[in-house]
Amino acid sequence: MDGYIALHRKIIDSWIWQDPEFYRLWSYCLIKASFKERDIFIGQQIVNLKPGQFAIGREKLEAKMNIGLQKTRSALTWWRRLQKLEKAQMLNIKSYNKFSVITIENWGLYQSSDIENEHQNEQQMNNKRTTDEQQTNTNNNVNKDNNVNKENNTRTNKFDEVHIQIANYFVQEIKKNIPQFRQPKIDNWANVIRLMMERDNRTQAQIEYLIKWVQQDEFEMGNVLSPTKLRKRFDALVIKAKNDYNKKNVSQNGRQQQNQDLLERMKQDEQI
Repeated sequence: MDGYIALHRKIIDSWIWQDPEFYRLWSYCLIKASFKERDIFIGQQIVNLKPGQFAIGREKLEAKMNIGLQKTRSALTWWRRLQKLEKAQMLNIKSYNKFSVITIENWGLYQSSDIENEHQNEQQMNNKRTTDEQQTNTNNNVNKDNNVNKENNTRTNKFDEVHIQIANYFVQEIKKNIPQFRQPKIDNWANVIRLMMERDNRTQAQIEYLIKWVQQDEFEMGNVLSPTKLRKRFDALVIKAKNDYNKKNVSQNGRQQQNQDLLERMKQDEQI
């Protein structure tokens, strides 16, 4: 099976992260799930699988889950754990005579869009590399033919690639919330970002972090829609972002305790 899956960082805050065997089982489900609709043969039967689905039997699940484990589990134990993932609304199980079809909940939300975007980004990067290589060769030939003295050339733009890159990133983040956002003049945006880095001593990481935070904040996402506004309110936004981070940390600690309690209850149920 080729390809890869998207794994959201918030899984670290989930109860499943705290149990290696549950995490092993959940990871296997994500990896086995079909990325596109397809038909498979099981015995003499054709089974249609939608994106986010896979078919498996208890014995096969037992064999796959016990690979590399010193302390193996029975087929019944692994199946009960799969059913607990269903109770946690992480997947759905539809059983037939000799197999079951497992459906990952919210598969399209976490997998399809991320992977599709990743493919698009890879294609864009490949196209850009090809264009850059062609442009480099062309420039070299022109320079040789015309004997251009680079030291005497005047730089047309004061900003460079990193400023354009950040400007484009800002536009992409805005369009996640406002798809109809009008494409700005990237050169103007890049120049403001240059001023932020050269005069205000902001780093690329600081600027990009604040851009992302702003477009995730329900209030600021509609207010900060340009580098000029970001530069003007930078210090105030940093303070607000830090306060937001501290509040989430307090809430996260509470969730982790709840997850630990839930995990203990699930283990107790398994022993019954």
